[in-house]
Amino acid sequence: MTRISKTVRGSFALIAVSTLLLAACSRDGREMKPPTADQTESIAIATTIAESVAPAQVLTIAAPWLEGQEIDPLFTCEGSKLSPSFDIAGLPQGTIAWGLSIVDQTAANAVHWAAANIDPALSHVDAGVTPAGAVQSLNRVGKVGYAAPCPKVGEPHTYMLTVYALGQQLEVTDGIDPETMLTSLEAGSIGIAATSFVVTR
Repeated sequence: MTRISKTVRGSFALIAVSTLLLAACSRDGREMKPPTADQTESIAIATTIAESVAPAQVLTIAAPWLEGQEIDPLFTCEGSKLSPSFDIAGLPQGTIAWGLSIVDQTAANAVHWAAANIDPALSHVDAGVTPAGAVQSLNRVGKVGYAAPCPKVGEPHTYMLTVYALGQQLEVTDGIDPETMLTSLEAGSIGIAATSFVVTR
C-alpha cells in the first residue's frame, strides 16, 4: 500500500511539472498587453502632395542646316555672303531683349557677327537682314555687322550660332569691339541656345 501511494504521488508530481512546462512554452512573448492610456490615441500620418509645376520654357534655334553639318554656300564668301536666316522659340520669362553671335570655333573664336538688344517679339531672322533695332559690334574684318565665313581652301571650320535671352537692355553701341559685346551678352543672359555648322571651301 505504501509503495502504491508513493507511485501515485510521483505520477501526480510528474503531471504537475509537465503542466507547468506546457504553460511556460505556450507563452512566446507575442502576447498582446492591454493598451495604456496614451496608446489609445489615433496617430495621423501627414502626407505631402507635390504641387504640379509647369515645365520651364526651353530656348531653341531652328536653322537651315543640320546640327554640325555644312552650311549653304549662300551664307559664305563663295556665295552671296548673306547672314543666315533662323528662327528662335522659348525665350524665358523675364526676357527684355535678345542677342546673337556667330563665332569661328576653329580660328581662335573669331567673331563673324554679334548683336544685342533685339526686340523679343521678333522670332524670325531673314537671310541677309539685320534684325530691327539690333546693336552690332565690329566683326573679324573690322566692320559692323556680318562677315561671311571664308576659311582657307580645304580647311573646314566649325562655327557656332548662339542666341542669348537678355534680362535687360545692354549698354552697348554700334561698332563696339566684339570681345566686349560677347562678354556683355554672356553676363546679361538668362538663357542661351546654340547650334553649330561647318564651312568647307
